[in-house]
Amino acid sequence: MNRYSSLSIALLVTLIAGCGSGAKSSTAPANTPLENGRTIFQTGKDASGLQITARPAALMQSCAACHHADGSGGVHLPRGAVSADLRHKALVTGQTPPYTVALLERAISTGIDNNGQTLSPVMPRWQLSARDLKDVSTYVLTQLK
Repeated sequence: MNRYSSLSIALLVTLIAGCGSGAKSSTAPANTPLENGRTIFQTGKDASGLQITARPAALMQSCAACHHADGSGGVHLPRGAVSADLRHKALVTGQTPPYTVALLERAISTGIDNNGQTLSPVMPRWQLSARDLKDVSTYVLTQLK
């Protein structure tokens, strides 16, 4: 066997092993947690392009659709709801207790706010993986000024 045949076989074995392990395609964008959080917030899709869903179904497909790209909120929604301001001043310095990543994760996934109260049913109860939930919560708390 010549060295090119050995290289071809090694490459083929590597590709097959990668496919069998459930590894994502190398064409998927490399994302940091903050980039993934930003992508989810802005588009409603995670780094792999998977659409985030909610139960019941969300009125809009992304956080930014209701809360604006800068997180400023103020969008008038059905049932008299107005989307919340998600910027740092509103969530952290303007709240008692202030939102933490864990409290924001709870609000996003279960609709329970920082004081243990139920948010408006207009706020979707997003169904995210633990990683995606942490990434989008961290993005909101640290990047929306």
